[in-house]
Amino acid sequence: MLRFPAYELCSKCNSTKSSWVPVSGRGEVFSFNIMHQVYHPGFATEVPYAVVVVELEEGCKFVSNLIGVKPHEIKCGMPVEVTFEKLSDEVSIPKFRLRS
Repeated sequence: MLRFPAYELCSKCNSTKSSWVPVSGRGEVFSFNIMHQVYHPGFATEVPYAVVVVELEEGCKFVSNLIGVKPHEIKCGMPVEVTFEKLSDEVSIPKFRLRS
């Protein structure tokens, strides 16, 4: 069983055994919220923006952003795939885009 985010204990069986495994990066929008208020100055120029919960094909859920889609056009069930936004040579963050 996959779990994300990574925790020391499995929430189902309390096992401490785990390992990292590759996943497809594909899934669909499970849920989303559109942020209209500025809660942090770092996101002031982004408002409104959507925070999405993506259910990956492998079953685990991932919280991120959906790019290339206007927030009010997002629908649950949209097929998406991961892409990485490079912030610096050391840091890239996973976001999602519509699957073609």
